Amino acid sequence: MSAPEPAVLIMARAPRRGDVHRALEPLLGADGCLALHITLLAEAAAWARAVAPRTLNVAHDPPDAGPELRPLIGAGATLFPQNGEGIAARLADAAARVFARHEGPLLIVWPDLPRLRREHATAALGDLAAGCDVVLGPAIDGGLYLLGISRPLQRLFALPEQTWRSPDAMTIGLSAIRDAGLEVGILRAERALHRPADVRAALADPMLPDRLARVLRRE
Repeated sequence: MSAPEPAVLIMARAPRRGDVHRALEPLLGADGCLALHITLLAEAAAWARAVAPRTLNVAHDPPDAGPELRPLIGAGATLFPQNGEGIAARLADAAARVFARHEGPLLIVWPDLPRLRREHATAALGDLAAGCDVVLGPAIDGGLYLLGISRPLQRLFALPEQTWRSPDAMTIGLSAIRDAGLEVGILRAERALHRPADVRAALADPMLPDRLARVLRRE
């Protein structure tokens, strides 16, 4: 029997000037940060379509952001508002919406990496297939860039909100192991575009996508 097709869920913010990547405004300016956000969303959508051509979902914030995101994400994707108070509640609601329509594994991503690669999906899906309940993709300076689950996991999203807000993604993993009794896989830590130093590091990567490089150079 062939493996079930995965689904992808992008947790997205509206592309609004002054509301996105504000820590990078001293380097890129408000217009540059908006251009960066739009480019990262488009790159994440392209990655998602390569991983899961028929099951791309976008949970957006704020609730009225759908019309702004649709041209960036493209036709065929399922868009819906993020619901709930806090990170865990929003993730639980969004994941439940996807699993209500899809039985395969789910990869949840935040569009912050300069280069999402097919290998990220392959590694996460491999860990899930090998028996992991949850797979975490940690960002170097804190938070996650990817979360993989193969089924609804109420125990995971029932972890305290402060666990999800920890700057150390390993806290989520250790809490999931200790408090929820889950088997956890950890992907390679990656550098997300959170601070000016991250922009400089991305520009030093010869594999950086051209259109993202042009945005970061403010061309």
